[in-house]
Amino acid sequence: MLHRAATLCLSFALLPAALAAPPLVDHCTVLPPDHVFNTRIDQLPVHPSSPDFLATISTGTRRLHLDLGQSEDMGSSEYWGIPYNVVRGGSFAWPAVHITSDGAPDESDCARSDGNLARPCTGLSGPARLPIPPSPKVEGGISSNPAVYNDHHILAIDTDTCMLWESYLSYLRPDGGWNIYASAAFDLRSNALRPAGWTSADAAGFPIFPLLLRADEATRGEIRHALRFTIQSHKIRTSYTWPARHLTRNGDASAAKPPMGQLFRLRADYPIPDSYTPQARAILTALKRYGMYIADGGSDMYITGEPSRQWSDATVAQVQTVPHTAFEAVDLAPVMARAGFDPDSARVPPAPGAAAEFSAAAEGPPQALRLFASIQVAAQDAGKAGALYIVADVPGAGMVALTPGGWVLAGNGYLPPVADAILGSHVLHLLEQADVSGLRGTRVLAGYGTSLEDMLAHAKYQLIYTVP
Repeated sequence: MLHRAATLCLSFALLPAALAAPPLVDHCTVLPPDHVFNTRIDQLPVHPSSPDFLATISTGTRRLHLDLGQSEDMGSSEYWGIPYNVVRGGSFAWPAVHITSDGAPDESDCARSDGNLARPCTGLSGPARLPIPPSPKVEGGISSNPAVYNDHHILAIDTDTCMLWESYLSYLRPDGGWNIYASAAFDLRSNALRPAGWTSADAAGFPIFPLLLRADEATRGEIRHALRFTIQSHKIRTSYTWPARHLTRNGDASAAKPPMGQLFRLRADYPIPDSYTPQARAILTALKRYGMYIADGGSDMYITGEPSRQWSDATVAQVQTVPHTAFEAVDLAPVMARAGFDPDSARVPPAPGAAAEFSAAAEGPPQALRLFASIQVAAQDAGKAGALYIVADVPGAGMVALTPGGWVLAGNGYLPPVADAILGSHVLHLLEQADVSGLRGTRVLAGYGTSLEDMLAHAKYQLIYTVP
């Protein structure tokens, strides 16, 4: 909760916010804001081989297809898409999992009997485990018969730890455990990629969930991340490109074929009619801003989404009018050439001369508000950024500041910091299910500097949220 505070006089000259806050699941951010999946790529150059890549996909016209359905009944023949499970991992016993003889334990993650991460999932003294809840949502429905065709992915976000667990070819055993082909774990607070050459529950070595087309985001009218799509495996080059970590061997080495993990975007000049549904406009805008990555082999131009009754017939029809020729391949080489780039990380280093950027992600009503701040330190402040500051200006009362121990009174010209500031982006958890309904008009500001005076003098701060 925000508390009334002693008055601290500040003069706030506001800057435009550009850094998009990352998506959220419960209190967990879905990867950091500077992860490449959460970074706008609409200003990057077109890949030199873009025409060849598009011709490889089809020499005619191949339109987008939304690989999702409106039924949430796993027993329905129209249960299409990849669902996900949000779980509290500490609230139930994790079932045993058994990687099949033709599976990939040496490129898999799992939990040991004590709950600790095992990477790779080999040589365990006891059974491997995954946080698969009782009666989970499974792609294609729950099955114990491997002859039933489907990828049978299980995605589980453990909000106790903000870890994402994904398995592939997951079949229920008579003893209540699961047989799987492979599994992967991703810390949703981290930019770390899979070890080089490792698969995941996706052929590209990507996490599936952060690239999944989700109905709640589209319905709200804004998608702040990239999407995943497929083309036929034989059209994919037998190599992978950053940020992918794994390849498919069904194609060949032709340079006319896109490598696994290639990024595409909807061209900026492609019109998005105002008459389209908010869902359709959100999807097509995200394809312009964040793009879509080849994540696996499959049908051409299939974008993967979750099954949800929220999807409208009009959304599906409108998005599926877009031809593949309206896309272009994106060249990520300029990002990989930036100082601080790490091929084992999905972090996008700030561009030379990048300015400070600030934003917030808010979910829920004022009676139960979740609030996150995103702060990106300017490139020119590398090594001299100082500390991060979060302050709430309560009308008629004064200021409270966020510290590592929580919100405290601010006064007498002193503003306590919340953390050290280093080059790159930071995500700060400000409020969790807080009732701020009695603090209408309270302004939350974020900034950084070597001192409060430095922050103010150089305008390194931003209003990021106002209590409605």
